[in-house]
Amino acid sequence: MSGFNQRIQHLSDWFFPSFCVQCQSVILTKHCLCEHCLADLALLDITAYPNLLYRPDIVELFPDCQFDRLFACSWYRAPFDHWLTQLKFSNQIHYKKALSLVIKQQLEIYKLNSESWPDIFIILPLHPQRFLQRGFNQVAQCWLPCLINENVDFQSLQRTKKTQAQSSLSKAKRIKNLNNAFVCNTDMTGKTVAIIDDVMTTGATLNAATMVLKHAGAKQVWTFVTCLTPLEH
Repeated sequence: MSGFNQRIQHLSDWFFPSFCVQCQSVILTKHCLCEHCLADLALLDITAYPNLLYRPDIVELFPDCQFDRLFACSWYRAPFDHWLTQLKFSNQIHYKKALSLVIKQQLEIYKLNSESWPDIFIILPLHPQRFLQRGFNQVAQCWLPCLINENVDFQSLQRTKKTQAQSSLSKAKRIKNLNNAFVCNTDMTGKTVAIIDDVMTTGATLNAATMVLKHAGAKQVWTFVTCLTPLEH
């Protein structure tokens, strides 16, 4: 950055400061989370378990996963539950910036500790009618800034069935609700495909998408989620 641009940035920070979404202190960053609050977040240790499906408590919580690998940043607890809810239902954009910062940090660590990497990344699509009602895909808002150098596919996986909101359903009803919900219109033979969602509660949505992708020939399906719902939630 040139000296002139730096001065402009400093003036902008002075007149239009950002505030940390946790401690409300003034920060000279557009990420909306100060370095101290970022360091204090309870994040999952992805170096000890590069594949969270091998972590005993997570295996017990999600015993029927059809996908091959699982990545998550944190449990769906404070402050993540508040951030995600406010983003999803109130479009509070400052929470998106904080979530993207956490996701980017964890993804960089994960990639350094992975011997292989997905060929394609797919953000789970909303049904077109739901997308029009909401006006945005909250998963895409958080994750796309972190996938700039990745092969992101927006076309191959489509949601053709407008399902009932999963949050109101039991595990059995979630599975039934997702029957024939997705279609894949691309040959995925031999590909390692990553699918991305915000919260994994039972795994039903991710399993439904996984089976469609494997039917299309995917060699492996990895799942990347922002949060996992704990058993007591």
